[in-house]
Amino acid sequence: MRITASEEIYQKLRNEILSLRFEPGQELDLQLLCSQLQVSRSPVRDALMKLSGDNLVDIFPQKGTRVSCIDLKQVEEERFLRKSLEESAVRKFVPIAQGKDIALMENAIEMQKKAMEAKDFIQFLEFDDTFHSIIFAGIYMERLWDITKNQGGNHHRIRLLSFAEKDVLGNIIDQHKAMLEAIRQKDLEKVLAIENNHLEKLLKETELMMLRHPNYFKKEMPSAFLIPKN
Repeated sequence: MRITASEEIYQKLRNEILSLRFEPGQELDLQLLCSQLQVSRSPVRDALMKLSGDNLVDIFPQKGTRVSCIDLKQVEEERFLRKSLEESAVRKFVPIAQGKDIALMENAIEMQKKAMEAKDFIQFLEFDDTFHSIIFAGIYMERLWDITKNQGGNHHRIRLLSFAEKDVLGNIIDQHKAMLEAIRQKDLEKVLAIENNHLEKLLKETELMMLRHPNYFKKEMPSAFLIPKN
């Protein structure tokens, strides 16, 4: 199926936003985008409207467009969606996981190690997603993984931000190794426990990221992200 100009532009702009090359809160000049992409205004407008539906840009009629700040309420909703779908997928995957699945997951971990050594956060996140996508592919439910990706823009950006924090990348790799070993052993409960800890880690890191990048976040903070004080 032929990709339309607006769809191609949408994917390019979405990648710029998800990679944080377009920063949260950054103004997007329609004329400048048209010039850079060498296209007319119409497909750029269409792409921005679609990004608005993804909660990745804010459009202000007669005023302009900006990259949406990270909305923690939406982060929690997106994390909840992914956790719910992935937990169900893990329950189906672990009993039937095959050698080829394990080999693919091992390769994803090795690629994450290389990305960590190169300090390439974007590549690291891509192979993090690859690791988890293998679970859905192993039960022939790739479309469900696509749903978590398409609906997970805020969660994606906060994950990428977290990679700059100390020991986060190494801890993710260690969790993936432990998860893979539990899959080998067909230990479903252990896989679920590791997976839950893996997806919950952002709750502990969010407060620090908000201090480091206050302008990246919407001001309201949902109760799920309020970290109890000792």
